[in-house]
Formats: sequence, structure tokens, C-alpha cells
Amino acid sequence: MNGNKRVESILIGSKVSIIVPIYNGENYIDNCVNNLKKQTYGNLEFVLVDDGSTDKTPLKCDELAKGDSRFKVIHKANGGLSTARNAGIKASSGDYVYFYDVDDDIIPSLVEDNVRLAEEHNADVVMFGFWYHNLDTGEHKDNILGRGFVGNGEEFFDDYLQLAVDREVFNAPWNKIYRRSFLDDNNLEFLPEYPIYEDIIFSVRMLKKAEKIVVNDNMYYVYYIRSAGSLITKYVDGYFDSVTYFYDNALDYCRLHADNSKQISKFSTLYVRLVTNNLKQISNNENLERATRIRLIRNICHNEKFRSALKLARLEPRKIFVKAFALTGNAYAVYRMYRFLSKHYR
Repeated sequence: MNGNKRVESILIGSKVSIIVPIYNGENYIDNCVNNLKKQTYGNLEFVLVDDGSTDKTPLKCDELAKGDSRFKVIHKANGGLSTARNAGIKASSGDYVYFYDVDDDIIPSLVEDNVRLAEEHNADVVMFGFWYHNLDTGEHKDNILGRGFVGNGEEFFDDYLQLAVDREVFNAPWNKIYRRSFLDDNNLEFLPEYPIYEDIIFSVRMLKKAEKIVVNDNMYYVYYIRSAGSLITKYVDGYFDSVTYFYDNALDYCRLHADNSKQISKFSTLYVRLVTNNLKQISNNENLERATRIRLIRNICHNEKFRSALKLARLEPRKIFVKAFALTGNAYAVYRMYRFLSKHYR
């Protein structure tokens, strides 16, 4: 097959479903839909999932979809991001699936470039680079990977996983295009019972199953950081259970491979970072009684998985005190430390 026919088969033969979960996103929908329509790829389906929005999102979705057969709009009761993405998967019909968050930006060649790689290498998943844009500070940062990757799951684990964790390439679904049959064959969907960090839970479960992986080191996605109101920056009931479930799956993934000590240390470091963030949230949550906060902190400090991870993790100097307090079970010291830091280092 010559080059021109190859491109034609990619643009016409393989259908790609772009799934957009939306909850009260009326301020972002116009820009999102414009980005969708600018995609250079020729065979697309856009699935807008209104997750029980209470603003003008339902109306705007229906209006913007009029006259364009590529759009499919789903209205469902509010159930959270995981249920919205799962509903989008079930309603979609593409050979490939891509998840796009309504309040971010994508460049026009995202689908075309990465589906071409998926087709050329028969990949289960193609990952790609992205930018960070902090709306609180105005900082725009390239998430430079430095190198790409093509190989099987074993090669990815050995040669690329640590970089993928460091650069947060493995974390989110919005910098990946998945082969639909791969998701279906392995029953891969998002788990609604975990209220936060459902992305990394999904990703590590996906990596356990992926047989062929491609990483495109070019950047295609702008991830906007909005600290105000973010679940990552405020206390969420069930946070510790969510990140611990991720860690359990990460360890299971590592145990599939013989030479895994560095990868276990990398995941342990990530897990400890997530848990210490939770300890900070609990310490500064004024909606909880102090005794309740200390009890929650003590429960985490005595958790055997967390204690084991602390011993395996490579921690920056500022986390050494947390490690010492946690391993000695000194919940009050952890509480006082984060209270002090929140007042003096904002």
C-alpha cells in the first residue's frame, strides 16, 4: 500500500469517538465544540455527556449539536465523572476512543497524528505530551518528555514507565487514544466507587493489560490548572481509599514483571505524595472537629500499606519529617506541622 492510500485508509476507515463528560460546563462548551470541529481527522463521532447539569449545559449541548450528524448528546442523572465517561463509552461506536475534558484545549491534529501511530503500530493505546497552564498564576509550562516509545507491555515497563510516572504521562485519559476492542475485551471502564484519582486507577489497570503501547513525545493538549474548587486541593471523603486502591493495582502491575524494584519505588513515591496531600487536607479542614482530624490522621499513619510505602519511597527533604511522624504514629505532630505550614507558607 502506498503512502497516499495509507493516509486515506486512516482518515476514512477507522472511526474515532471523542467522549466529552460535562457537568455545569456552560462557560466552556462553545470553545470545546470549536476545538472538536477543528480536528483534521475525517471520521469522527463526538459524544457529549451531560452529567445532570443544573446550568444551561443541556440546552447548549442540544443546540450546538444541531445540523452536525457527528454529534451525539446524552443526558443522564448526575453520577460523577466516572459514570459520565462510562456512559460515553457505551453510547459510542468508534474503533478508537478518546476522552476530552470540556474545560481544556486540544490542537487540531491531535486525533489524526495519534490514530496514525495507533494504526501503524497496531497499538492498544497511544499516549502523547501536553502543556500545563495555571490559570491562578498565568504560568504556561511544556511537559517535555524528551523521547517517545514504541514497544510491548514488558518493554514499556522496563524502559519507559518511570519516565511516564515522572512526567505524569500515564495519569490521565485525556492524553491517550485507546483501541475500542482493547477496552471491551478487558472490561476496562472507570470505577464510580472511587470519588477521586479515578484517572490513575483506570490508567494502571489499563497498563496491566496493554500488549502494545506507543508514546508520542509531541504535545497536543492544554491542561488548565484551576485550584479554586478542585477536588485535588480540598478534603474529599474516600480520598485515602481511592489512592490506596490505585497503589494496590500499581503493585499488582509491578509484580507481573521480574525486575521491578525501581518501578515499585516510583509508584510508592507517588502514593506517599498523594497520601501526604490528604494528610494536609485533613489537618486544615475546618469543617471537622480537631479530634476527628487527629483520629483520621492516626488511622492513616497506622495503615500498613502506607507505612510500607514510606519505607520504599524516595522522598524529598521536606517530607522527611512527615515520614518520621507517621512511622512513629505521632498523629498530633503531623496535624500541628500541616497547621503551621498552612499559616506561614501560603
